[in-house]
Amino acid sequence: MSSSFLSLSLYLISLGQGGYNPSLQAFGADQLGEEEELPCSKDDKSYNKKTLFFQWWYFGVCSGSLLGVTVMSYIQDTFGWVLGFAIPAISMIMSILIFSGGSPIYLYKQHEVLEAKKPLMNIFQTIKASALRCFHCEITLPNDNSEVLELE
Repeated sequence: MSSSFLSLSLYLISLGQGGYNPSLQAFGADQLGEEEELPCSKDDKSYNKKTLFFQWWYFGVCSGSLLGVTVMSYIQDTFGWVLGFAIPAISMIMSILIFSGGSPIYLYKQHEVLEAKKPLMNIFQTIKASALRCFHCEITLPNDNSEVLELE
């Protein structure tokens, strides 16, 4: 019974990590600009917003990891495992409520919804484009010995 509960817990963790990790950053950055491509100019307003978003994103990830390793370990050792697991559980419930509460103001792109209905076709097109790009790449080697540096 306990081993199946542990296995179920590990499966749920991996499902959750696989569901939000690859898409949450892109979803957050997509809310900041309407353009399809990342801007090339540092003067662009959305470039600054996206840069600031990713800075705060990684700050949150790193500070969460730091707090999880230090503060939560201290709480579990000092006050017990119940409180040590209750704090992250309450934090996750609050984050789900905040995320769900903001859904009316999220940006949704209609054409991406239509493309998402053909996931296998998108996968095959990506593999095809990658293979074609790999076969058509050209590498130029320097003809002159002045461009080649040797380490001794």
